[in-house]
Amino acid sequence: MDKTTLESMANNAFENIKDRREYLYTMTEAAIEAQSVLDMAKVAALSSGKVDGKNEETRKAQLAEITKVQLAELRTADGLERASRYQFDLAQYDVDTVKTMLRIAELP
Repeated sequence: MDKTTLESMANNAFENIKDRREYLYTMTEAAIEAQSVLDMAKVAALSSGKVDGKNEETRKAQLAEITKVQLAELRTADGLERASRYQFDLAQYDVDTVKTMLRIAELP
């Protein structure tokens, strides 16, 4: 493999991991925000008196029903975060591969 090819591979790998890291950060922040929105919705439901079940199980069911939209949004955000973490890990493997190839190219 020639120097130009290796240089191109390295540039692509480093650019890709940078992009994947930024996307992972964005998805992590979105998941944190979704959790915060869910938590606030739960507090609002509890403090408004909408949750009035006689036992713990009934109250949990009522709270889940009241916050089902926010819970779905959190599940989606968590899934996107996991997927972006996986893509970041794959990009890291590409960087590691390029680093190894560069070391091999330096051998006499």
